[in-house]
Amino acid sequence: MASSSDSDWERLPLNLQESILLLLPISTLLVCKSLSRSFLHTIRSPSFLSAYSLRRSRHLDDLIFLLFIDGIGARRPSAIAFLPIRASWIHLPLPISLCHIHTSSGCLVVAEKFEGGQFVSDLLCRTVTPIAPMSFHSYILSLVEDEASTDFKIVSSSKNVIDGGILRPSYCQVYNSASRRWESSGQFPHHYAMLGNAILLNGMLFVLGRDPDHLLAFDLKTRMWSVVDEELPLSLLCFHLLVFEERLFLVGGLDGEELTITRIEIWEYDLVEKQWGMFCFMPDEIFLQFCGNGLFNFDTIDQLGIVLFCNTREFSIIMFDMSSKIWSRAPDCEQPKSRKSWIGHALVPSVQLLK
Repeated sequence: MASSSDSDWERLPLNLQESILLLLPISTLLVCKSLSRSFLHTIRSPSFLSAYSLRRSRHLDDLIFLLFIDGIGARRPSAIAFLPIRASWIHLPLPISLCHIHTSSGCLVVAEKFEGGQFVSDLLCRTVTPIAPMSFHSYILSLVEDEASTDFKIVSSSKNVIDGGILRPSYCQVYNSASRRWESSGQFPHHYAMLGNAILLNGMLFVLGRDPDHLLAFDLKTRMWSVVDEELPLSLLCFHLLVFEERLFLVGGLDGEELTITRIEIWEYDLVEKQWGMFCFMPDEIFLQFCGNGLFNFDTIDQLGIVLFCNTREFSIIMFDMSSKIWSRAPDCEQPKSRKSWIGHALVPSVQLLK
């Protein structure tokens, strides 16, 4: 029966085989590779790999949320990952012992080793690439993949430093994987007490600055910063920017008495009208399940329109689908709390995994 199926598949023109396989997620293609040599030959062909890379389509079936490290500091640590499409947990071996993940994009992460030193890794292909040290008093804002190649850029920001009683100007640096060097870039328009996460939209990095509260944009071509908006909606805590369907959104917790979060809201920013509008908020019954004995802090992770809200104190996780606006609670992770260290990043495997 299997050989008959193989023969039917092999009788199809190669371009038709590729057209069919191009519609499938990488996780399914990995299974197909193991079924027959015919599938393996087509999937590994340069023409198919090139076409799949150019499509750059990402499937929810491939989405992986890396939420915890099991055995941090161990010689062979693993990540505890959540698969939203299956609502299930898996263990993912890590290629190197790491203590922190700074940022992620697609299949890549920028992380730090326990013994010091930063690197970029495709955790699924298990590649590790050391990067040159940043300048002192800096931290990483974002990792940006080059869609036309395997190159990437890393954007970092200098910390606020007082020198001789004077607050130094804040600026950013950009690391280019092609040159393997950090280069000084644009100066920030103001001093900010802190910066939030950075997201990429239409060639611009958008970042929230706090105190003063500004929506900032960094042009990756000119490497200059600008203030997009000087007003944020209400008084929000635990803010997080995200992009969905080329639209810009802000997640935040509504500040109640004594810094207690009383509601979690999602706002959308109109880039033309330059104003925020309410998109939705977490339903009361879901919020009560999420906050436990009181909510003072939460983390947000998103990718491909799936948003995870994580109460790291109670280890409870709420999932939100931006397309359907459906809220649901993720099943509990059975790993004991004492063995879990929070990392909180999303991955989507690359075509490199098929080679």
